Amino acid sequence: MDFEVHGDEVWLSGAVVGSEYGQLLAMLAGNPIKTVVFTQSHGGNADAGYDVGELIRQRGLATIIRGSCASSCSRMWLGGVIRTLEGSNSRVGLHGNYDGSGNLRPGAPARLRAWLPSFAPVDRQLMEQWIVLPNHKMMMYFYNDRAELCDRGSCTPIPGRNARNAGLSTR
Repeated sequence: MDFEVHGDEVWLSGAVVGSEYGQLLAMLAGNPIKTVVFTQSHGGNADAGYDVGELIRQRGLATIIRGSCASSCSRMWLGGVIRTLEGSNSRVGLHGNYDGSGNLRPGAPARLRAWLPSFAPVDRQLMEQWIVLPNHKMMMYFYNDRAELCDRGSCTPIPGRNARNAGLSTR
């Protein structure tokens, strides 16, 4: 990911490649960061997502999405003690963890079941749906005012759901 410091915020964007934990740790050591902002990421390395999310939580930082934050990026965002989606089109995308072929990794659903509720009071029924989506081309997207299940660009609304009532965002 690319990192940019703006006052007491650090902005992250791009693919999650695995070096983000060390990069963020260095940024936090040299800057008075209070908020981590995700501007555009479709995810990447699953382990980095978990590690950065845990670091954000340990440091008591807030997280904001200004754009799109999906897959492993969503794990980072969920680490925030205060989690915000800014604007009507900002979204967080959730699904399971997949191997290099795009298939669900064995053990991934159990890992997510154990990890997610300790970071956010997620709707368990929705969580059980997104953690077992069969391939990496499927995603549940949550916005401030709506949610949808997408498969290869074709999206179906999830009636009555949004990031707040799904237990993802805090405001």
